[in-house]
Amino acid sequence: MPATTPIIDPRHFQDLVDEAKRRIPQYCPEWTDHNVSDPGVTLIELFSWMIDIVLYRLNRVPDRDYLKFLELVGARPHPAVPAGAELTFWLSAPQSQLIIIPRGIEVATRQTETRPAISFTTDTEMRLRVPKLRYCLLAQHHPGPPESDVFSDVSERLAWERSDISVFQEDPKEGDTFYLGYEENLGGHALRFDLRCETLRAPNINQDDPPITWEFWNGDSWAPLQVPEEELTVLRQTEPECQALGPRLDDTRGLNRDGRVFLVVPRTCAMSELKVDTRALTACWIRCRAGRRRPQERFYDRSPILQGVNTYTIGGQVTASHSFEIPAEVLGRSDGTPGQTFSLLYPPVLPRRLDGDSPETLQVQLADSSWEPWTEVESFGDSSPTDSHFVIDELSGEIRFGPRLREPNGEERQYGRVPPKGQPIRFAAYRSGGGAIGNVGRATLTVPKSASNLAYVKWVSNLRAATGGRDRETIEAFKLRGPKLIRSREVAVTRGDFEYLAREATPQAARVACIPVAVDPKTNGNSPRYVRLLIIPSVPTSDERVPREQLELAPEVRRELCRKVRAYVEERCPLTTELNVGVADYKWVSARVRLVVPARSDLEPVQREAIRTRIAEDARRALFQFIHPVTGGPDGEGWPFGKALTMGDVYPLLQSVPGVEYVEEVRFRPVTFDVGGRRQVGSEERLLRLGSTEVFCSDLHDVEVVEE
Repeated sequence: MPATTPIIDPRHFQDLVDEAKRRIPQYCPEWTDHNVSDPGVTLIELFSWMIDIVLYRLNRVPDRDYLKFLELVGARPHPAVPAGAELTFWLSAPQSQLIIIPRGIEVATRQTETRPAISFTTDTEMRLRVPKLRYCLLAQHHPGPPESDVFSDVSERLAWERSDISVFQEDPKEGDTFYLGYEENLGGHALRFDLRCETLRAPNINQDDPPITWEFWNGDSWAPLQVPEEELTVLRQTEPECQALGPRLDDTRGLNRDGRVFLVVPRTCAMSELKVDTRALTACWIRCRAGRRRPQERFYDRSPILQGVNTYTIGGQVTASHSFEIPAEVLGRSDGTPGQTFSLLYPPVLPRRLDGDSPETLQVQLADSSWEPWTEVESFGDSSPTDSHFVIDELSGEIRFGPRLREPNGEERQYGRVPPKGQPIRFAAYRSGGGAIGNVGRATLTVPKSASNLAYVKWVSNLRAATGGRDRETIEAFKLRGPKLIRSREVAVTRGDFEYLAREATPQAARVACIPVAVDPKTNGNSPRYVRLLIIPSVPTSDERVPREQLELAPEVRRELCRKVRAYVEERCPLTTELNVGVADYKWVSARVRLVVPARSDLEPVQREAIRTRIAEDARRALFQFIHPVTGGPDGEGWPFGKALTMGDVYPLLQSVPGVEYVEEVRFRPVTFDVGGRRQVGSEERLLRLGSTEVFCSDLHDVEVVEE
């Protein structure tokens, strides 16, 4: 299907005539004859015909003029967006002092004959602290609210050479907990706990998967410290110490023997306060809570005995982006005239970071050889002649200083300050990069390029795939987006306006749905005063299974994404509108398909098997593309919210796969995941329904191909 030409003004002759007639009662109420025989209507048709000719020519302007029109209204193509990843640095050995890994460390993929290395740069400084255990608390659970738990402080006993501490009650109850409190926040740290425990004889638990959960405080609630299966696989392949541990990086067998526990504390970990008796104890709390995770699971019949604990920092996590840093680029010297322009050497330019010791901004050298930082603004509309302002075009890397314009009264006004003549101008530092090529898989960022700063680091890797990278917006896509921008003018009124502006807020929002909110019966039928927006994040794949962690974002990532969208849309919606921004709910589905192909008795068995394998792969790829939250659905714009999945949707899709004679059977199976991330497949069904906030996602599909 050929691409449609963007239309600047879609009105035609009859639209102009009808619009003029509708305005007659407003501007000339005594004019009552609107028939075609009326002379006034004839004049309306004449002018409408003339305007229609003008609009016809306007809608066929060259691309250069069309893009210039969009630039005049403030529209610019979206630049490339860098992918983001979380890098894990693993120390060669626990250190006895603070380890600082500075910002700007480059880590790249391995270069091959067909693909160059892709570099990522750390966004922030990482400080790996030495854990200092300050408190050890026991909490005996009793029925009722959490305040009914009985706390006891055993911090002094833990310092004894042999301290036999019953971590749970004598008759353990679900909810019994022991807390470890540390002086400093350990968010983003990989910790190793060396536990000394008394060996119990024949404990009544599954020692390979004991009924305990390690948790941390994320600022709002207690969250599990369970490492997802994908990250656990990378740790086992990379770190020899993790290979011999159990499925939960714990070889104490449920606190039943001496051993080690490895925990990766998320960066959202926060300090909190616990009240024990009359004291308020503030620390970074990590706790171990007893409780069944599955029905009919065996539970403790007596309490484990803890005799000692030592905690070590063995690594840490830090965010990184697909970019490279250019320090102190000299642009030239000022000629003293208004409206000067300079260009950076490595566009596109990523958003500038103004925090830290070296903010990324433009600098002008003063007479005493010091460098004066200037302030970046979006436009010079509010700039006075003494304001040190500049504007930067992220796409082209062009830097502009304020112009001097003539006012209607004949006077000239300077917008923004002019750099003194002859003074050197430089950009202190900036980052360049971005694009979909940065969406690399997990365990691929393994080559550090700053070895001098990583003396204590054994290895570095990304436990999860990098996501969020997007290429520069094409001219065709920009031409299609332009009319929407002109129509909305960045003011959210209709449902489409809210969805469009929410997508514009951040490239991480691939799809946004404005969901109708049910009317509360108590309001006597009045409409609700808030708008509900559901976000689906961008994912790099469209014809294969989307990993869960790329859609079901980590809590800190989800909160930041919702905050960006809410802040952007709130500035552009009516004052009385309240926004409820969240992420979509996902329903994972696995299809079991049986396809029939023509018999090929003229071919060898190996060739026939290869044909069946190819057809099965094509069918799986078609299912992944169709049942996709971002690029799937009947129209290719993502699976619609609330739309059921039926066999009638899938039969024509599979029938169109080359080589398929007919589709014999299609069944759907819902897939769920427990707290530990284990996959559970439901019973087969012919129809799967969705709630209004849900979309379908493809899990693994079972495709069988047989000959007729």
